[in-house]
Amino acid sequence: MKNIKSLFATFYLNFCVRLPFLYHFIVLSIWSFLVFCRLVLPLVQILTQLSSWGSSFLITLPPEIQDPGTMAHLRGLNFYLSLYEQDPEWVVFIQEELNHNTPLENIPGRLKLFLMEEKLSCMRQDLIGEFISLYQRVGPFLPIQPYLVDEAVRSYLTSIHAIDDFASLQAAYRDLENNQGQSPFFHDAVAYNAEFLDNHSTSQRLLEEEQRIRWEEIPRSKASLERAEHEHALLLFEMEDRRRGIS
Repeated sequence: MKNIKSLFATFYLNFCVRLPFLYHFIVLSIWSFLVFCRLVLPLVQILTQLSSWGSSFLITLPPEIQDPGTMAHLRGLNFYLSLYEQDPEWVVFIQEELNHNTPLENIPGRLKLFLMEEKLSCMRQDLIGEFISLYQRVGPFLPIQPYLVDEAVRSYLTSIHAIDDFASLQAAYRDLENNQGQSPFFHDAVAYNAEFLDNHSTSQRLLEEEQRIRWEEIPRSKASLERAEHEHALLLFEMEDRRRGIS
């Protein structure tokens, strides 16, 4: 055993002395491989998981659930979740409810409720998005921030008890699509929120006017400053000339 250790030590020393470049290359390669396995590879796996999570929602069910109708509802839920940006906590909540907090026999009904909620949410967002786009295209309306139009539409939908009624939301959306600026829903929503929209439009207009005035003042202030600096320089030159004349 001692002979083997001695031979290995002799070989190792000769190798390091005679082939130092090869020795350092092997050491560096081993070190790089270990760093890759311990740091780079896990990081790549994490980024891959995050990327796949961001691109598609993978709500799953316990393996015991294989009913075709339930699986169709699951595909529908994942589809509606992918249409708009979702709150990660909401997605985690759905996953936990369907996999850990709901008895197997109640999962199909619970899944259907989630599907109806997401379908309703997507239709509501489609309607509001179409309304905002139409409001910006059809005049004459003063400029207003889109989130304020969103608030106005939700207020009107609540007043007619349609905020959570899929049929009413769908009918309003089709009305906007088909009639555009002549849409009864559009005119009714604008009329209901006339004071709200007008006040915020006026505030927006005043803000823009104030910003415009400030931007116009910048060149004038700059020119005034340059003129003052020029006059100050002339005064200094005049004082220096006088000093030299006196001395």
